[in-house]
This record gives sequence, C-alpha cells and structure tokens, in this order.
Amino acid sequence: MNQSVTIDVNEIARYAGDAVSVTPGGENADIVLLCEHGGGLIPAAWNNLGLPEAFLATHFCQDLGSRNLTLSVAKKLDATGIVSNYSRLFLDYNRKKHDSGCIRIDMGGIPIPGNIGLSEAERDIRERIARNPVESAVADWVEGKISRAKAIISIHSFSPLWDNNFRSCEVGVMWKGDDRLPLRLINAIGQQEVFRVDDNEPYSFKESDWFTLDRHGISVGVPNAYIEVRNDLIQSDDLVDKMSDVLVKAIERSCLGF
Repeated sequence: MNQSVTIDVNEIARYAGDAVSVTPGGENADIVLLCEHGGGLIPAAWNNLGLPEAFLATHFCQDLGSRNLTLSVAKKLDATGIVSNYSRLFLDYNRKKHDSGCIRIDMGGIPIPGNIGLSEAERDIRERIARNPVESAVADWVEGKISRAKAIISIHSFSPLWDNNFRSCEVGVMWKGDDRLPLRLINAIGQQEVFRVDDNEPYSFKESDWFTLDRHGISVGVPNAYIEVRNDLIQSDDLVDKMSDVLVKAIERSCLGF
C-alpha cells in the first residue's frame, strides 16, 4: 500500500511551477491547442510511484508523440500551445478529481504502488501540483484573462493496438453537444486524403465524462474538439511534420468565421 508523501508548502509550490508549459501564440493566439498527456514527469518526492523506469517510456505514462505534435501545430499555425508536463499516472488532468481514471491504481493489470490507498489529503496535494497550474493557464487563455479563445482543441495520441486488436483509425475527432468545430475538422482532414479520419473514434466523447473540454469548451461556449492521432503515425520528426501539416490546414479552414 502507498505511504503518503510528506512535503511542505514550498515544495508543493516548486513542483507546481513545473506542471505546465505555455507557448503564447501570435496571429492565431486565440486558437488554443491543449495537450493534457504530453508529459511524463513525476515529482521526485514520489519516486516514480514505485515503478521501474522502463514503464515511464510507455503509452501508459503519456501520449507518445503528442507533445511534439502539439508544439509543431502551434508553431506552424502561430497558435497558443499549452502542455501539461506531469504524467497521467501521477494525475490525469483530463479526468475529474474523483474519476477512477484520474489517479489510476493499475496499468492494464500491472499495479502502480504509489497510487494505491491514497488519502484525500494526498489527492488534494496532487491537485495543487498537477491540475491547478494547468487549469489556471487554460482558463487565462480561453476565458479572457489573457485572451478570449475562438476555439480550443485538445490533442492526444492513441496506441495502434488495443485488447489484442489493431486499430484502423488514423485520426479521430471526438466531440459532443457543440458540433461547430468538430464536423468542420472531420471534413477538412478528410478532404486532404492523407489520413483516414473518423467521427468519435477510437473513443467517443459522447459516451465519456472527460474533464477538459467539458470545462473549457462546452460549459463556456467555446467551439471545441479532441483530436486523437495514432501514435505510430507520429513516432519520428518527419512523421510529426507530415501530420502537423494536415492538422494545420484543417484547423485554419475549420476556425474561419469563429
């Protein structure tokens, strides 16, 4: 069982300072690209949650390739990029606090020792370190303190293999409720005839209780969508460049008129 980590307020503040990276946009600063699973960091006091180092290089720990893809799209589009730096194994920012997936106790049946038997106090500490700084940065850029976003797009990657099956989906656009942006994105990606694009695949936002775009898109009326990219299609710099070219063209077309 987990032994609660004891740290003081100064250490909490120091760790919180490493939680998020923001690349301010220019011409398209009001298009906000968010990458919730782009980092694999675990604060040192948590000793890799008791896991061997090798696990931290896997998709369990972070969305492989998503950080580089998000930053590439942001740079080419001159949009704002916000990347969460802590591993989803420490705290998954795209899950609500008491969702069982927010702090997972296993990876496909492999226990995560540092996440088992957590107290509410420790959950609160992780919220202060890993969620609150990201939450503040996203709210500043989306809801008006720094800018009022005309669109927010959350970029993720997914594994080509799941439950002993190969996923044919290459790019998926996830959405619910507000169809202003996602339907345009699906059309704009598909029209380029480079990658196969699917509606609410490989996961469905309509059937999920994800946090980020519910909080920063739907609830505040900002056009929004999740984009999921199969991670074998962004596993090198050249592949990231190819994928980001397609997404940049699609996002530019889709955000016209917002």
